[in-house]
Amino acid sequence: MPRRSKQPDHPSGIHRGIHYALEPNAAPGFWRYAYAIRDRVRSGRVQAKLPLLAVRRVRMRIDRDMRGDRTEATR
Repeated sequence: MPRRSKQPDHPSGIHRGIHYALEPNAAPGFWRYAYAIRDRVRSGRVQAKLPLLAVRRVRMRIDRDMRGDRTEATR
């Protein structure tokens, strides 16, 4: 009997209160992502062979966007 992967095909989650979604792109090794911070919706693609690496890269983008919002709010 073949072993089933414990990793989901479409990982999604919440990071620092921001809901994000990932799905595999048509090209192997690429993932489409989307998330919204306040009224801005961000989407794009990241390159990663492993789903957990793609999740990490999206979380890093969320952190970067949140830092940018904080500096703009203080101006």
